Amino acid sequence: MSLLTVSQLEAGYEPGLSIVKGASIHADKGEIVVILGPNGAGKSSLIKAIAGIVPVTGGSVVLDGEDITAVPAHLKIRKGLAFVPQTENVFPLMSVEENLAVAAGVFRGAAAPIEEMFALFPDLARQRRLAAGSLSGGQRQMLACARALIVRPGVLMLDEPSAGLSPKFVEQVFARLVEIRASGVTIVLVEQNARAALAIGDRAYVLVEGREAHEGPAKTLWDDPLIAELYLGHRKEGVQ
Repeated sequence: MSLLTVSQLEAGYEPGLSIVKGASIHADKGEIVVILGPNGAGKSSLIKAIAGIVPVTGGSVVLDGEDITAVPAHLKIRKGLAFVPQTENVFPLMSVEENLAVAAGVFRGAAAPIEEMFALFPDLARQRRLAAGSLSGGQRQMLACARALIVRPGVLMLDEPSAGLSPKFVEQVFARLVEIRASGVTIVLVEQNARAALAIGDRAYVLVEGREAHEGPAKTLWDDPLIAELYLGHRKEGVQ
Protein backbone atom coordinates (compact mmCIF):
# COMPACT_ATOMS: atom_id res chain seq x y z
CA MET A 1 0.00 0.00 0.00
CA SER A 2 1.27 3.47 -0.91
CA LEU A 3 2.11 5.91 1.85
CA LEU A 4 0.19 8.69 0.10
CA THR A 5 -2.74 7.98 -2.21
CA VAL A 6 -4.65 10.76 -3.94
CA SER A 7 -7.73 9.55 -5.80
CA GLN A 8 -9.86 11.51 -8.28
CA LEU A 9 -9.15 14.78 -6.50
CA GLU A 10 -11.12 17.84 -7.54
CA ALA A 11 -10.28 21.25 -6.13
CA GLY A 12 -10.38 24.95 -6.88
CA TYR A 13 -10.36 28.38 -5.35
CA GLU A 14 -13.96 29.19 -6.24
CA PRO A 15 -17.11 27.02 -6.18
CA GLY A 16 -17.84 25.49 -9.56
CA LEU A 17 -14.44 26.40 -11.02
CA SER A 18 -12.23 23.37 -10.54
CA ILE A 19 -8.53 23.67 -11.33
CA VAL A 20 -7.71 20.12 -10.26
CA LYS A 21 -10.09 17.90 -12.23
CA GLY A 22 -9.97 14.33 -11.01
CA ALA A 23 -6.22 13.93 -10.51
CA SER A 24 -4.90 10.68 -9.04
CA ILE A 25 -1.34 10.14 -7.84
CA HIS A 26 0.42 7.96 -5.30
CA ALA A 27 3.77 7.94 -3.53
CA ASP A 28 5.46 5.01 -1.80
CA LYS A 29 7.70 5.27 1.23
CA GLY A 30 11.15 6.63 0.39
CA GLU A 31 10.23 7.78 -3.13
CA ILE A 32 10.75 11.11 -4.82
CA VAL A 33 7.67 11.65 -6.97
CA VAL A 34 7.88 14.53 -9.44
CA ILE A 35 4.86 16.39 -10.79
CA LEU A 36 5.49 18.18 -14.07
CA GLY A 37 3.40 19.83 -16.73
CA PRO A 38 2.81 23.01 -18.72
CA ASN A 39 1.90 26.31 -17.10
CA GLY A 40 -1.69 26.33 -15.89
CA ALA A 41 -1.88 22.54 -15.62
CA GLY A 42 -2.83 22.72 -11.93
CA LYS A 43 0.40 21.36 -10.45
CA SER A 44 0.69 23.78 -7.55
CA SER A 45 -3.05 23.69 -6.94
CA LEU A 46 -2.87 19.91 -6.68
CA ILE A 47 -0.35 19.79 -3.87
CA LYS A 48 -1.96 22.77 -2.14
CA ALA A 49 -5.24 20.85 -2.22
CA ILE A 50 -3.51 17.79 -0.77
CA ALA A 51 -2.07 20.06 1.96
CA GLY A 52 -5.51 21.49 2.72
CA ILE A 53 -4.85 25.01 1.44
CA VAL A 54 -7.05 24.85 -1.69
CA PRO A 55 -10.65 23.69 -1.07
CA VAL A 56 -11.34 20.12 -2.16
CA THR A 57 -14.72 19.38 -3.73
CA GLY A 58 -14.28 15.73 -4.63
CA GLY A 59 -12.02 12.72 -4.34
CA SER A 60 -9.82 11.69 -1.42
CA VAL A 61 -6.38 12.03 0.17
CA VAL A 62 -5.22 9.00 2.17
CA LEU A 63 -2.02 9.14 4.22
CA ASP A 64 -0.67 5.92 5.69
CA GLY A 65 -4.10 4.32 5.51
CA GLU A 66 -5.99 7.26 7.05
CA ASP A 67 -8.34 9.47 5.05
CA ILE A 68 -7.16 13.03 5.73
CA THR A 69 -9.10 14.76 2.97
CA ALA A 70 -11.16 16.89 5.36
CA VAL A 71 -8.44 17.39 7.99
CA PRO A 72 -7.61 21.14 8.33
CA ALA A 73 -4.27 22.24 6.93
CA HIS A 74 -2.74 23.06 10.33
CA LEU A 75 -3.54 19.56 11.59
CA LYS A 76 -2.27 17.66 8.56
CA ILE A 77 1.29 18.36 9.66
CA ARG A 78 0.53 16.45 12.86
CA LYS A 79 -0.60 13.55 10.70
CA GLY A 80 2.80 13.49 8.99
CA LEU A 81 2.20 15.61 5.89
CA ALA A 82 4.49 18.65 5.52
CA PHE A 83 4.24 21.29 2.81
CA VAL A 84 6.85 23.85 1.71
CA PRO A 85 5.29 26.64 -0.39
CA GLN A 86 7.19 28.39 -3.14
CA THR A 87 7.21 31.82 -1.46
CA GLU A 88 6.71 33.25 2.02
CA ASN A 89 8.02 30.02 3.52
CA VAL A 90 10.22 31.51 6.30
CA PHE A 91 9.89 34.31 8.87
CA PRO A 92 12.31 36.88 7.38
CA LEU A 93 12.80 39.03 10.50
CA MET A 94 13.60 36.05 12.72
CA SER A 95 16.98 34.37 12.80
CA VAL A 96 17.58 30.98 11.22
CA GLU A 97 17.68 29.41 14.67
CA GLU A 98 14.48 31.18 15.72
CA ASN A 99 12.72 29.95 12.59
CA LEU A 100 13.60 26.40 13.56
CA ALA A 101 12.73 26.99 17.21
CA VAL A 102 9.19 28.01 16.26
CA ALA A 103 8.62 24.65 14.59
CA ALA A 104 10.46 22.70 17.30
CA GLY A 105 8.59 24.51 20.07
CA VAL A 106 5.17 23.95 18.57
CA PHE A 107 5.66 20.27 17.83
CA ARG A 108 8.54 18.98 19.93
CA GLY A 109 9.51 21.49 22.57
CA ALA A 110 13.15 20.39 22.51
CA ALA A 111 16.44 21.61 21.06
CA ALA A 112 17.54 18.22 19.71
CA PRO A 113 15.60 18.45 16.41
CA ILE A 114 17.17 21.86 15.74
CA GLU A 115 20.67 20.45 15.97
CA GLU A 116 19.61 17.57 13.72
CA MET A 117 18.56 20.09 11.09
CA PHE A 118 21.86 21.96 11.39
CA ALA A 119 23.66 18.66 10.86
CA LEU A 120 21.59 18.00 7.72
CA PHE A 121 21.99 21.58 6.47
CA PRO A 122 25.49 22.69 7.57
CA ASP A 123 25.22 25.91 5.57
CA LEU A 124 22.36 26.94 7.85
CA ALA A 125 24.41 26.12 10.94
CA ARG A 126 26.97 28.69 9.86
CA GLN A 127 24.20 31.28 9.47
CA ARG A 128 22.19 30.32 12.54
CA ARG A 129 22.08 33.82 14.06
CA LEU A 130 21.43 35.71 10.83
CA ALA A 131 17.95 36.95 9.94
CA ALA A 132 16.28 34.58 7.51
CA GLY A 133 15.50 37.52 5.24
CA SER A 134 19.22 38.06 4.65
CA LEU A 135 19.79 34.54 3.31
CA SER A 136 20.25 33.74 -0.35
CA GLY A 137 17.36 32.17 -2.22
CA GLY A 138 18.88 28.72 -1.98
CA GLN A 139 19.55 29.07 1.74
CA ARG A 140 15.95 30.17 2.30
CA GLN A 141 14.71 27.06 0.54
CA MET A 142 16.94 24.92 2.73
CA LEU A 143 15.60 26.68 5.83
CA ALA A 144 12.03 26.15 4.65
CA CYS A 145 12.78 22.44 4.17
CA ALA A 146 14.40 22.24 7.60
CA ARG A 147 11.36 23.90 9.22
CA ALA A 148 9.12 21.29 7.63
CA LEU A 149 11.41 18.37 8.46
CA ILE A 150 11.81 19.30 12.10
CA VAL A 151 8.39 17.77 12.78
CA ARG A 152 9.59 14.49 11.27
CA PRO A 153 6.92 14.09 8.57
CA GLY A 154 6.37 10.95 6.56
CA VAL A 155 5.70 12.95 3.40
CA LEU A 156 7.35 16.24 2.40
CA MET A 157 5.70 18.20 -0.43
CA LEU A 158 7.49 21.09 -2.14
CA ASP A 159 6.18 23.64 -4.61
CA GLU A 160 8.78 24.81 -7.13
CA PRO A 161 11.84 24.71 -4.82
CA SER A 162 14.18 25.77 -7.65
CA ALA A 163 12.18 28.88 -8.61
CA GLY A 164 14.46 31.89 -8.94
CA LEU A 165 17.60 30.03 -7.92
CA SER A 166 20.94 30.01 -9.69
CA PRO A 167 22.10 26.67 -11.14
CA LYS A 168 24.54 26.34 -8.24
CA PHE A 169 21.81 26.60 -5.62
CA VAL A 170 19.44 24.38 -7.61
CA GLU A 171 22.09 21.68 -7.45
CA GLN A 172 22.56 22.20 -3.71
CA VAL A 173 18.85 22.13 -2.89
CA PHE A 174 18.24 19.03 -4.98
CA ALA A 175 21.24 17.29 -3.41
CA ARG A 176 19.67 17.89 0.00
CA LEU A 177 16.39 16.41 -1.25
CA VAL A 178 18.22 13.22 -2.22
CA GLU A 179 19.66 13.05 1.29
CA ILE A 180 16.23 13.61 2.79
CA ARG A 181 14.80 10.80 0.67
CA ALA A 182 17.63 8.54 1.86
CA SER A 183 16.49 9.12 5.45
CA GLY A 184 13.15 7.50 4.61
CA VAL A 185 11.06 10.60 3.96
CA THR A 186 8.79 10.46 0.92
CA ILE A 187 8.99 13.56 -1.28
CA VAL A 188 6.36 14.91 -3.66
CA LEU A 189 7.90 17.63 -5.80
CA VAL A 190 6.20 20.11 -8.13
CA GLU A 191 8.85 21.57 -10.41
CA GLN A 192 9.25 23.52 -13.66
CA ASN A 193 12.92 22.53 -13.99
CA ALA A 194 12.07 19.18 -15.54
CA ARG A 195 15.65 18.10 -16.23
CA ALA A 196 16.85 18.65 -12.64
CA ALA A 197 13.74 17.14 -11.07
CA LEU A 198 13.72 14.02 -13.23
CA ALA A 199 17.41 13.50 -12.50
CA ILE A 200 16.66 12.89 -8.81
CA GLY A 201 13.13 11.50 -9.08
CA ASP A 202 11.98 7.89 -8.90
CA ARG A 203 8.65 8.34 -10.66
CA ALA A 204 6.98 11.26 -12.37
CA TYR A 205 3.55 12.43 -13.39
CA VAL A 206 2.77 14.87 -16.18
CA LEU A 207 -0.29 16.92 -15.30
CA VAL A 208 -2.40 18.39 -18.10
CA GLU A 209 -5.58 20.41 -17.58
CA GLY A 210 -5.94 19.37 -13.97
CA ARG A 211 -5.44 15.64 -14.29
CA GLU A 212 -2.57 13.24 -14.78
CA ALA A 213 -1.86 12.58 -18.47
CA HIS A 214 1.26 10.44 -18.13
CA GLU A 215 3.04 8.47 -15.44
CA GLY A 216 6.32 6.61 -15.57
CA PRO A 217 9.84 6.18 -14.24
CA ALA A 218 11.44 9.60 -13.91
CA LYS A 219 14.54 8.61 -15.85
CA THR A 220 12.55 7.64 -18.95
CA LEU A 221 10.13 10.57 -19.26
CA TRP A 222 12.83 13.05 -20.30
CA ASP A 223 13.87 10.71 -23.10
CA ASP A 224 10.33 10.19 -24.40
CA PRO A 225 10.24 12.44 -27.50
CA LEU A 226 6.49 13.08 -27.48
CA ILE A 227 6.21 13.86 -23.78
CA ALA A 228 9.40 15.93 -23.81
CA GLU A 229 8.23 18.14 -26.66
CA LEU A 230 4.54 18.47 -25.83
CA TYR A 231 4.69 18.88 -22.08
CA LEU A 232 8.23 19.53 -20.86
CA GLY A 233 9.45 22.14 -23.33
CA HIS A 234 12.29 19.89 -24.45
CA ARG A 235 12.62 18.96 -28.13
CA LYS A 236 14.51 15.76 -28.90
CA GLU A 237 16.66 15.58 -32.00
CA GLY A 238 14.96 13.89 -34.90
CA VAL A 239 11.40 14.71 -33.75
CA GLN A 240 9.43 16.35 -36.52
